[in-house]
Amino acid sequence: MDRPYRLVLDDSPGLADLALLEDQVAAAAIAAAGVGNDRAFAIFVRDDDDRLIAGVSGSTWGGYCELHAMWVDEPHRGRGLARALMSGAEAEARRRGCGVVAFLAYDLLARGLYEHLGYEIVGSIEGYPAGSAARWYRKTL
Repeated sequence: MDRPYRLVLDDSPGLADLALLEDQVAAAAIAAAGVGNDRAFAIFVRDDDDRLIAGVSGSTWGGYCELHAMWVDEPHRGRGLARALMSGAEAEARRRGCGVVAFLAYDLLARGLYEHLGYEIVGSIEGYPAGSAARWYRKTL
């Protein structure tokens, strides 16, 4: 029996709907690859008042670690926090049996940082966003 479907544009999608979408894509990829479940992780830097000032998040599956986000609050940049976070993510990836770390980053936020940390550019989209570029990075552990 055919069911009617409708496309619905949501200009402010709820976090639960976005999480469901991401979870379903991840589950389908894991099932197709046959390599077991993904496992999320995050490493945070907090100040003396327990405020979040930096962090990195990612997931591991299939021998890979994919980083999702890395951020350092503006007043705390230039103090080695990005290096410490990336080092911590790499250590966790190794602990989980991963041989590679990969992620997408934007030049306008951290141009040159990841190359300095030993990552190689394996793909790029120039002009994304306008006047900059997005780059896929990879590092073999």
